[in-house]
Amino acid sequence: MQYLSIRFRIPTWFVVIFCNVFLTILLISGQVPAQQLSAQQSEKIGQTTDIYVIPTDKTPKELLEYAQKTLQKNPISPDLLQEELLNKFIRQAKFIIEITDTALSRKPEEPLRSQIFLFKFQGLFGLAKAEDTPEIVQQLESYLDELEVLMPKSREAKKARLLNLQRQIDLFVRKNPTKEEFERISKIFLSLLRREPVDFPNGFALNFIEWSEIAETKLKQKGLTETSIKELTAILQSESLPVYQEMLKQVNSVIKHLGQEFTLQGILLDGKQFDIKTFHGKVVLVDFFTSWCAPCIEELPHLKEIYAQYHDQGFEIVGVGGDKPEALKKMIREYNISWTVVSETLTVAKRLPSIERQYGIKAYPTMFLIDREGKLVNSNARGQRLEAALKRQFLEELENLKQPKD
Repeated sequence: MQYLSIRFRIPTWFVVIFCNVFLTILLISGQVPAQQLSAQQSEKIGQTTDIYVIPTDKTPKELLEYAQKTLQKNPISPDLLQEELLNKFIRQAKFIIEITDTALSRKPEEPLRSQIFLFKFQGLFGLAKAEDTPEIVQQLESYLDELEVLMPKSREAKKARLLNLQRQIDLFVRKNPTKEEFERISKIFLSLLRREPVDFPNGFALNFIEWSEIAETKLKQKGLTETSIKELTAILQSESLPVYQEMLKQVNSVIKHLGQEFTLQGILLDGKQFDIKTFHGKVVLVDFFTSWCAPCIEELPHLKEIYAQYHDQGFEIVGVGGDKPEALKKMIREYNISWTVVSETLTVAKRLPSIERQYGIKAYPTMFLIDREGKLVNSNARGQRLEAALKRQFLEELENLKQPKD
């Protein structure tokens, strides 16, 4: 299993660059907090020469290869300060736009032209993520229309549209939306599903459900989640496509367990048995992860911050590791993980029910939030969603304590 595995039918170098851009988007959106610069690193800021110079004597293919090498040799480090990280990311996005515009002006033929178009999307998408000005957003939306005209049946164009929708959802989560905004984005989401199948169902349908839950909380209006799930289920049931049936299983799995008591019995890395009931009365994050999953590792700094902030108020983390115990032990030592870790492989070997299969886990990382009553209240508690959920949880408890007793 992998997180949001996207099968682009384009060269490997493009996927490498996309992963770098996607990681940086996570960093600047607060899902993977940037660390502080060391004194030595701070001294180097501003002393490097401009590496994003556009050559004037290269063919479109050579420009694309030049961009590939430039970005691969100069990845954006997560060790930068937030402001420096954002500035470098914006500069990189603008470099992608500038060099692809130069390449397109030299009238490349297919399939090179389509590759350059897709590459430019990454620059526009990243810039819209970072700056989100009306001008940039309009430019991105217009470009997506061009992309669909150029490649009307392309999976890559569809995925570009879905990524932009996810960008809108992320913005929606971070602000106070109106019901009209929620309905507008919901219609876009559902119309995309009606037009053609989604290529990466894992996580996408769950994001929609989670998004509805957040909207319901922010809008203080009951029933949005239920309505969204009904609409989503109706579309998935109307099609016999395997990809839709897989997504429907995911949706049904979440619906079945949300609001219900969460059960988890497993084997710890020292061979002892564990039951999540021992944490009854506490708020618990259950993190399904593996040692080889890069996004799982990227989440760790944020999880440590959250754990330190809320642990004394009754917050626990239970990691469910999906690979060999030896690899999990090495990861725990290397990253100094202090919370409870259950081994899925040891659990199955001891003939206890598979935790992952029980809850339909299809992607790493997947994070569930369990309330003090032991009920599953959030099926996608990652990054800002986790932080928002915990703030609501503990703030409500604090406000209840302040209420005068009769």
